[in-house]
Amino acid sequence: MLFGFVDSQSLFTLLHLFGVVIGAGGAFASDLIFLSSINDERISPTEMRFLRLGSKMVWGGLFLIAISGIFLFAPDSARYLASSKFLAKMTIVAVIILNGLFFHLSHIPRLHRHVGSHFPSSDEFVRKSSLLTASGVISLVSWSSAVVLGALRDVPFSYGTIMAVYAAALGVGVGIGIVFQGRIFGIRR
Repeated sequence: MLFGFVDSQSLFTLLHLFGVVIGAGGAFASDLIFLSSINDERISPTEMRFLRLGSKMVWGGLFLIAISGIFLFAPDSARYLASSKFLAKMTIVAVIILNGLFFHLSHIPRLHRHVGSHFPSSDEFVRKSSLLTASGVISLVSWSSAVVLGALRDVPFSYGTIMAVYAAALGVGVGIGIVFQGRIFGIRR
């Protein structure tokens, strides 16, 4: 018992939940800030600062999730490794991390280069807008999927079934995003 009333399992669960709240909150807030900021087909320096803050929240949340997750996993690793829900959630978190790295290394610098400029006037931005759209959809679908899987006590489906549903959600989401990206970014093709 820690502090006389909290056991270590509860403490690590609490830290894990805070990580999810911070990470998913940062991701969702960044998506909304970005969508709101491009209404005028530009990103202001203030909007860019908020996007960077959202990115830091995502990475901070993922760090808390990873550290607390290790402590939750270690005492009962056999049970977790036998769980299709756990394995699917870990795969989705890996997608979140890879997408986050791509976003941080590719999209954030590009957005920073275009602060204050008119997006549809930039050949680079127009060429890369599909990747930005796909990355945003991947983030939204992946964080939502991880939160839902984490909230459910039991999932009566195999790893393959869970991942097929996730892949279908990604495919539909990216497809819809690509169809509407011209409207979102003000791009006329």
